[in-house]
Amino acid sequence: MSRVHIAVFDRTPQWTIMKEDIYTSLLHWLAQIGHVVTIEPRSFERNAINIIIGLQYLTPEELDDIANSPYEYGVFDVEYIASGMVNFKPETSWIFADRARPFLDRCRFFLSYFDESVRLMAHLGVFSRRIMPGYVKFFEPDSMIDEGDKTIDVYFFGNVDAHRAALLRRIERAVPVLVQTPSQVTPLFLRNARAARAKIVLSLGRAAPFTHIGPMRLVEMAHLRSFVLSERPARTQPELDGLCAYWTADEDPGEVARAWLFAPERRRALAEAAFERVKAFDPLTPLAEALEPVR
Repeated sequence: MSRVHIAVFDRTPQWTIMKEDIYTSLLHWLAQIGHVVTIEPRSFERNAINIIIGLQYLTPEELDDIANSPYEYGVFDVEYIASGMVNFKPETSWIFADRARPFLDRCRFFLSYFDESVRLMAHLGVFSRRIMPGYVKFFEPDSMIDEGDKTIDVYFFGNVDAHRAALLRRIERAVPVLVQTPSQVTPLFLRNARAARAKIVLSLGRAAPFTHIGPMRLVEMAHLRSFVLSERPARTQPELDGLCAYWTADEDPGEVARAWLFAPERRRALAEAAFERVKAFDPLTPLAEALEPVR
């Protein structure tokens, strides 16, 4: 039985906690396919395959040290990589240039939620696979909260940039919204307890050039049978079909949210269907392929 160690890099501990579902799901999938799994922030294990999460938070010096180390490693990245940058930030372009070549040459694999990220890393010569988050037994609650006990109308958790702030103001004019930002971070079980009490969980995109919606929030909420109302991504993401409801560009998101509040049976049916769809996703095959001893 092989050992796998997840090495988490992030900007602050608060941001790490906000992404707890990402790290937790990876740990459970790895265990499910038969690995002994450990996880720590900013540390590596000699007798394990190390999976780095948070590539953009490594410094050039840290990348050099990893490339020159005895560690075996791959990368699991949940940010959007395109045009030679992470999240369209020019300061990250060095990661995909000659400066990082020794690190990339030793990188055993790259896994990402996004096709664009996978294509870029494959072009750089790294064995790459797309992974769609799927079912995690740990995320499924023992019981569901009835509609009459849902005391939060609309709930949003996440970073609030200018794009999201403008959308939230529009929605708040029509319905009450509970907003939780990284400065109000709570552990995963408390965040999910709030989401389970919410009639609607909001999923919001980001301003251009971002054109996508991240899948993990939708998948996590499906485990709770929480109904998700989302901004529609600007590009086609068929993998998200059935995981949420959208408002269109010509609709007022606040009025759409208000209408859904008065449709509890429709919300319940969509949330149940989303959970069944999540159970059909297969995150295990790309993980197993990436961790094969010889490819």
